[in-house]
Amino acid sequence: MDNRFNVKDIVLISLIVIVGVMLYLSMVQKDRQWDEVQRMLTLMEAQNETLEAIKRGGIQVQGVAGPKVARDAIFDDPAFYRVADLPGKADYATGDFFIDAFASTVKSLTPLIAGDVYQDRISRYVLDTLLSRDLDTLEYMPSVASEWSISEDGMTFVFNLREDVVFSDGVPLTAHDVQFTYDWTMNPKVAAPRSRAYLEKFEYVKAIDDYTVEFKFREPYFAALGLCGELQILAKHYYSQFTEDEFNQSPGLLFGSGPYRMRAEPKTWKPGSQKIELVRNDNYWGAPPALDRVIWREIQEDTAREAEFRNREIDMLIVPPTSYRKLSRDEDLREQANLFEYEYASSGYLYIGWNQRKNEKPTPFTDKRVRQAMTLLIDRDTLCSRVFDNLASPATGPFHPMGWQADNSIKPWPFDPAAAGKLLDEAGYIDRNGDGIRESSEGLPLTFKLVHSAGSPTTKQMVELMQDAMKKAGVDMQLDPLDWPIMQQKLDDRNYDAIMLGWGGVVDTDVYQMFHSDQTADGGDNYTYYTSDKVDSLIDQARSTVDREKGAALWRQVHATLHEDQPYTFLVNRKAVVYMDKRIKNVKITKMGMNYAWEFYVPSAVQLHTDR
Repeated sequence: MDNRFNVKDIVLISLIVIVGVMLYLSMVQKDRQWDEVQRMLTLMEAQNETLEAIKRGGIQVQGVAGPKVARDAIFDDPAFYRVADLPGKADYATGDFFIDAFASTVKSLTPLIAGDVYQDRISRYVLDTLLSRDLDTLEYMPSVASEWSISEDGMTFVFNLREDVVFSDGVPLTAHDVQFTYDWTMNPKVAAPRSRAYLEKFEYVKAIDDYTVEFKFREPYFAALGLCGELQILAKHYYSQFTEDEFNQSPGLLFGSGPYRMRAEPKTWKPGSQKIELVRNDNYWGAPPALDRVIWREIQEDTAREAEFRNREIDMLIVPPTSYRKLSRDEDLREQANLFEYEYASSGYLYIGWNQRKNEKPTPFTDKRVRQAMTLLIDRDTLCSRVFDNLASPATGPFHPMGWQADNSIKPWPFDPAAAGKLLDEAGYIDRNGDGIRESSEGLPLTFKLVHSAGSPTTKQMVELMQDAMKKAGVDMQLDPLDWPIMQQKLDDRNYDAIMLGWGGVVDTDVYQMFHSDQTADGGDNYTYYTSDKVDSLIDQARSTVDREKGAALWRQVHATLHEDQPYTFLVNRKAVVYMDKRIKNVKITKMGMNYAWEFYVPSAVQLHTDR
């Protein structure tokens, strides 16, 4: 018998030894090995999802990623100072989900198209910008751009980009993507009139080389650095695969280089899915966020959101004013969550917009006296005390009282039905037939529909109080509650009488899109058809004034004129009241409001969800 070992025997014995060693390691380090295996499986799954997304989206990788920065070193980058100390905390851990809820359905996630607060909030997790605002100081700090320079005349801005930034599919982000973003937005076939209204300030945006981009302004602009630095960068290799019509009509095309990416293939997302899911972008160039996913559910009813929060199906609850007194004292909620009450300069305002032109014909609201009368018939002090439980104050204009542009010497219009009646009499609206409703000289009743959001007890209480006061003054205000996508369509079509909405504010508020006469056409946001040569001139001057003190004087004149003309009834500035589940750590209130979930983490012992 031949007892010699051949190659096959050696391989067999080697395999037996390896298996034995693995079994031994399995017994000694079972938990560690299991965790490592699960981690590897998760990474493989994420990579497979990315590859599949690339295949389905027709994306071709056009290069390799730039030089990578060590994950433990990126926390020391000045751009990420706010999270630099997190990995050193004793309870810091990665994993778990953060689940929020919107009180409305989301119509579109595609950049430039939606133009609402919902899309804007989501896009900040996915799309990067050259600069970011320091939430603590409100100054600009590096992001995709590592440094920048400004010409002496303030007309030319040059940004040097980091070379380690890649999109979620691994393709490098370059200056050519920044130029593409500008060119795509300015394409008149792209349905982006809101964004074009601002980018028209540029003479050009061009890539000098792969990592240098230059912005040239046509004229000085008071918020020039922010206009350049906060431009959300679109990936040329991704978005250029779509025609303009495909882009305009596709609701889910959200793709970028930010800390998160869409879990679903963007092309497949449709509105009405009840949930929007983002997953951690494993190719993110910056400090990696701790949470595996950030999710928004669409829950329109206040009571339903509260129930979901109590059941820990969502992690954050915006406390409705009508429930504040009860919920803020709820011992069970206090045990489960932290309560935050805060005000901030970019919180915005609620308003009613009076449409001055409908179906190509002037409406009663073309007359300034009628608009003023409507404001005098709204008891905003009672709204603030009864509906908002003193968590709001009457607004006087589009600039928040905490901001630098507001004229805080302006007093709110009072609740004065008698004065409103005199103005309506002067405008020719009198009860001519004794039916309790005022009519014009042509016998047309002063009646209109107020479009407002459906499903909110707060909104319902507000509009019913207004309706009652209007009725007593001989004005027939009918209520028209609608879901947000339908409301937005009415805005786009200018097919409404009056509408109650809110603008989310920014630190440097540019009201050009809302009140300049240039923005009444081409889908601009002056959807009330308000025109004023004086306001146009003041806005043009203020936008071109870079000196803060001189600019503030001009913006305050804008404030005063809008207060007089009342194209909107500026209703209230609100204070935010939010419950946050206690398992969510590193929640901070800043000068810009609550920080974003990419700064949150959940300790391992209290995690509820897992991708592992």
